[in-house]
Order: sequence, then C-alpha cells, then structure tokens
Amino acid sequence: MASDSTKYLVGLVGPEVLEAAEKDLFHPVRLDLDCCGALEIRYDFFDESLWASLSKRVRDIAPGKLQISTIRLKRDGGRFPDVRAIERPALWEKILDADQVPEWLDLERDCLSDFKALNDDARPRGVSILVSEHNFVRIPGEMELATFADDVKRVGAQGLKIAAMSNSDTDCDRLYKFAKKYGKKFQMFAAFGMGESGRVSRLWSLKEGSNLTYGSIGHAEAPGQIEVSTMSRALEQFDNLNSQMEILAFLNQF
Repeated sequence: MASDSTKYLVGLVGPEVLEAAEKDLFHPVRLDLDCCGALEIRYDFFDESLWASLSKRVRDIAPGKLQISTIRLKRDGGRFPDVRAIERPALWEKILDADQVPEWLDLERDCLSDFKALNDDARPRGVSILVSEHNFVRIPGEMELATFADDVKRVGAQGLKIAAMSNSDTDCDRLYKFAKKYGKKFQMFAAFGMGESGRVSRLWSLKEGSNLTYGSIGHAEAPGQIEVSTMSRALEQFDNLNSQMEILAFLNQF
C-alpha cells in the first residue's frame, strides 16, 4: 500500500472549537481550522447523543478537510471510560450509519480484536482505519515498534500512529528509524514523541517518513503539543528547515 504523499497537519476538534466556529464566522478558531489539512473529531469529548451529526457539522465549518474520528479511552489520554471499551463497536456503527461519515477511524492497538468487524462496517462507506498506540511513559524499543507495525499490517489496516513519551533529546531517533522503514507501507503514518524533548519530532518526523502529525487548536491536549498556527508556519518554511536544531530555533520564536 503506497503512502499518501501529502503531509497532513491534524487539528483536534472538541465542543469548544466546534461551537465557537458555528456561532461566529469570524471567530479566530476558524483561522486555526484553515491551517489544518485534516481534523480529528474527538467523539469522546462530546455527548453521545450528538455523535451521529458530528461529521456533518465539522464538514459544514471546515469543508474539504480530511476527517479522523476518534473515541479515545481514558487510559490512552481520552475521556471515554475504560470500562465501556466493549461498547465502542456499537457506537462506531451509529457513526458509520450517519448521512455523512469521516474518512478515517482511529482504533487503539489494544482493541485490534475489534478490527475485522469494524473494517467490515467501514469499508462499504469508504472509511479507512488508522491503528494508534499511545505510550505516556517511554518510547518503545526497535523490536517493539517492528512488532506493532507487523500487527497492523497483518490485520490489513491502512494507517498507523504512535505517540510516545520522549525522555531525552535522542529518544525520538528510534521513531525516525521506524518511520524510514515503515512509513511508505501505510497510507497514513505518524510516529512522534510527546513531552518537551519530543516537540521537534512533531515536525521532523515528517522529514523522516511520516505524513501525519498533530497540533493543538486552543489548549494542548497532549504533552508537548504545538499550536496548529505555529506548525503551519513551520510547514510553509519546511524546505528551508534542514535540521532538528533549525526547526527548534524556528519554534522558539513563538
């Protein structure tokens, strides 16, 4: 499977962002939405009664933006109760039954047992699946990363994302090596570090083989997350930023 050559900056959409954009055509949040190539709809931030309408509402305020739908569990940095993980397949079905649906669904690695059933429902709607892993302690070793990629390829998922806590300036080197080896094997691929020492990887990973990275709209939802407006400026200058130090210097201006 060939990777998408476009580099996507993904902004997170929660209730505050959506409601502000809907109420005011000139609200500053709309400038942030314009900076993004894709939007992650965080269904776990919204009341479940609204889920079926979210894709359409986001499409109305940000037409033409790729959509990634996520129901993130608390153990993975989200707000959906861990004890209700077993309920998510039925909730995904409701999302996929709506008149408008996202192009991608994000499924955590530890829920791979749900992949086949979810993919059977998603594929007829033209929806692809991104398998994600979040490690808030450390960046996995090379063998662990390779096993992750092999697991995702084995089930037939079209996308892979790993976000892991960086604890040193060289910690993300493993993610860069991982991106070089596996990035082109997936249509969508993200591998970056969280935390202060992982900030630069949110951009440099795009030089190393990833085509997907995430920024914040408003307050950060993950450690080390950078505002999409700043990341968009960096991407505009990307051809002239030839090292991690240059990217870090650019970010430090803001």
